[in-house]
Amino acid sequence: MFKILIVEDEPIIAADIQDLLVSEGYTVIGIAHRGEDALDMLSTRKPDFAMLDINLAGHLTGIDVAEHIHDHYKIPYLFLTSFDDEKTLTEAQRYAPYGFLVKPFQDRTLLTSIKMAISNFERSQKTNSLNKEQIELKLNGSITEQEFLIITQLQNGKSYKQIATDNFISVNTVKYHVKNIYSKFNLAGRAELASRLS
Repeated sequence: MFKILIVEDEPIIAADIQDLLVSEGYTVIGIAHRGEDALDMLSTRKPDFAMLDINLAGHLTGIDVAEHIHDHYKIPYLFLTSFDDEKTLTEAQRYAPYGFLVKPFQDRTLLTSIKMAISNFERSQKTNSLNKEQIELKLNGSITEQEFLIITQLQNGKSYKQIATDNFISVNTVKYHVKNIYSKFNLAGRAELASRLS
């Protein structure tokens, strides 16, 4: 079963999540209340999955931890937050989480979100080798070379920032292309893209 790292600064919520996950057969390899602790646990305990509260005690946010995961680890994660305002959602999407849950949430919703996140991640790993023609066939439409590049990098779990750096373009240009791709093929986001390409 997947080894899960819980990054949550409210001890009661973290303990409740841990109890739920353990009762479902998951292994919780640690609870980090601060972003700094999360980075330490990522390197020493090697989780397969992370649950990241966006607002944490300490200097680092859950989004900072997500950036670190993107740059150094190839694991799926989902965000937990008490805020579902546009600013928080936009900020969270920069690092393409495999899920997003607004607190308070039901146990069943949390478990379903974890399963979906893991499934989407595994599916995206299998689609890494798709060529342009295969992607066009699966999406039922043509794509430009730039779109092909961005789609494959999205499928590889790269953040907008990483895609921008790899292709020597701005993050805003990446966002523009991603928005166009999602609009062109009527996709809700990265998870649906992964699903269509599976």
